[in-house]
Amino acid sequence: MLDTAVFRNGFRSVSARTTQRPSRAARSHSAVVPYALVYVDTNSVGSPNSTSVDPFAYLQQSITLNRSLLAAGLPRLTVATNVSDKVEHYLADVAGDWRPDVLQLRPSTLQVPKATRFYGTHFKLDLLEQAAATLLEGQLLMLLDTDMLALRGVSAELLLRCRATGVGAYDITDQEFSAYGESRVIADLETVAGRRLVNPRWFGGEALLASAAFIDKLVPRARACFERYRSSIDQLNHQGDEAFVSAALNLLAEEGHQVVDLGAHRLVGRHWSGNTHRDLRWFKGCALLHLPDRKRLLERQARRPTFSVARIWRRLVLAHAFNRMLWPLRQWRRARARRQRMPVSHAARVDVLILDADAGRLSALASRLTSRGVVVMPTLTMEEARDAARRLGPRVIVTSSRFVAVDGGNAMDAIQRSAGRPVLIGFSSDDARLDWTQWDGWFPRSADPGEVVEAVMEALGRR
Repeated sequence: MLDTAVFRNGFRSVSARTTQRPSRAARSHSAVVPYALVYVDTNSVGSPNSTSVDPFAYLQQSITLNRSLLAAGLPRLTVATNVSDKVEHYLADVAGDWRPDVLQLRPSTLQVPKATRFYGTHFKLDLLEQAAATLLEGQLLMLLDTDMLALRGVSAELLLRCRATGVGAYDITDQEFSAYGESRVIADLETVAGRRLVNPRWFGGEALLASAAFIDKLVPRARACFERYRSSIDQLNHQGDEAFVSAALNLLAEEGHQVVDLGAHRLVGRHWSGNTHRDLRWFKGCALLHLPDRKRLLERQARRPTFSVARIWRRLVLAHAFNRMLWPLRQWRRARARRQRMPVSHAARVDVLILDADAGRLSALASRLTSRGVVVMPTLTMEEARDAARRLGPRVIVTSSRFVAVDGGNAMDAIQRSAGRPVLIGFSSDDARLDWTQWDGWFPRSADPGEVVEAVMEALGRR
């Protein structure tokens, strides 16, 4: 409970912050125009992170976001929506100081299946295009998710850098790679981008700073990426605006457009209660917090007669301390649930056994196969491979080196007898074929892992 004792205080009162704010910061903040999207469609799937059935839950979050922005000395939030009349009617009972401005979006030309996850976020592309036309010279559009909280003002130096480059985005590549696998994330980006990327990066959709000039370049690229995204949406791991906006930002970056990383400058941090991705002290230093698992807390704050960021922070600290203790248990329960949902035919076997003594050379192959629904078992030694083959009966074996004798016998013979003759594919650690001739398939080290994936899928009888 150390976090609770150390971090529950430290935010000044609203009045202190607004009266003591430096004049330079005030001038800088006047050039920032905060926007958030509230897209209401009761027939769509919506966000998997939201449990609320209230179609105006995101509007409640935006009220709290607006109150926190004003308390931090930032300009009033503008809510862009497809149903401005309903939003205005809802806000009629909200005090004027708390009420965000409202922008009616024009009908969208984007065709998105209603069953798509994060359905409403796709229309951020319309928001960017229409809001950019309202920006004055020197202003930056600050596009935010509604489930966010402003803790303090934005660094004037950061705003100067973003104005110089035209764009600042939140690079969360490290989080995406660790959560979903490097190969899977890169494959999604390159599919949507329509080409191989030199330095693929994934950008979070919760925060974007952009000038009108940059948005004019970004939107056409993002629309082209959206068409590729839509045509391959069933094969992508991620659905939502992050996929095609990230792809467009990658394409512009490779043409020489520098993108300022808002996360490195701690403009924004994505915080999940209990997660140990970063120390809580790092998040306390952020100007904005994205709180995807604290939506209900933000919604309740919209109805409170008084607003205090210190009070919300204390709630976050307590939830974080509690969930941090429960995090290992939740991970165990999720893993157990996945095993229980696994079909009986897969419970005692795997599709592919991979023997990779380098503990990494075939990791890209494993990630690609997993992303296509294949059950993969990686092993590091011949003993592990022989035991796994006997217990799990793989249909395909892929190895990076030739099998050798083990315990006075031939390991290959042992595996073939125990597994019922799986398909044997060699992905050599060098380009010399030598005695790989007895294998059903063989690829040199220089081969594209994608070729090996297709050979495995063909052996499994899948396409």
